[in-house]
Amino acid sequence: MIPSRTFEITKECEYPSDYVVIDFETNGLNPKECDIIQMAAIRYRNDVKVSTFVSFVNAKTIPSKVTELTSITIEDCQSAPTLEDLLPQLLDFIGEDIIVAHNASFDLGFLIESIKRLNLPGRTFIYVDTLRLARQKMKEVKWHKLPILKKYLKLEYDSHLAEDDCYVCHEVYKYCRGIETIKQELSIKQIDAPKDLHTSLNHSYLDAELESLIEQAKEYESLELYEEAINIYEHCIALQYKNKEPYDRLILIYRKKRQKENEIRILELSVDRFNSEDKYQIRLNKIASLDKSIASEK
Repeated sequence: MIPSRTFEITKECEYPSDYVVIDFETNGLNPKECDIIQMAAIRYRNDVKVSTFVSFVNAKTIPSKVTELTSITIEDCQSAPTLEDLLPQLLDFIGEDIIVAHNASFDLGFLIESIKRLNLPGRTFIYVDTLRLARQKMKEVKWHKLPILKKYLKLEYDSHLAEDDCYVCHEVYKYCRGIETIKQELSIKQIDAPKDLHTSLNHSYLDAELESLIEQAKEYESLELYEEAINIYEHCIALQYKNKEPYDRLILIYRKKRQKENEIRILELSVDRFNSEDKYQIRLNKIASLDKSIASEK
């Protein structure tokens, strides 16, 4: 069976105005071991909503930490349709549309793994990742997790429910494209990342799950699948994982790929998060010194 594939749109001139926004809530982080517990997809034509597909998904277990984060309970899912019933409907709903999602590798990872579990024919998904867009277009915001962006854009939606997260993702997508720009009245200084992430990592997901994902990212690195590895490491950082490893791996990858702006961004986050570690500030100082030396030679 042909495996599913994904292609990301990164050129601004190619961003679509017709698309489907998707979001999944899950009972864990690893798509190979965990399940979708709620799915939402909203179809837009010329950036206007035309139809929705939303459902809880039957699940056997929902950890209490997931319920605390999402408010989704096992009772919500016990009487819900099964993944076998819902996934073909979702795929029909998506059709040939381009997908828009926030941290798209997470949702697409669960979507593709679900297709494999059910032995469905492979699909090719073309997508736009609003997390990448927000990092490029909303540099005044330090953290780009969806609840933070929701607060920055002053949107009245709940967080960590699939349909509401789709609406927030859609607003972020429009904002980054300069459509219906929302006037900001909230100072960036008022947005404190640890508090406004709704819940800290220790109150959302087990460290063991993130460690498993990091091992998966390392495997991607060994295969030179750097974009897949980057997506996982960036996801861990967005969750404020207390381990330095995803930060260190990203710094090395961005240095190898000569993406200085991204390397500096991760170094600055590392300085804030691990202020007892001198190595991050030393590297930042070295980059600044090199830039100054290059500027003086011109």
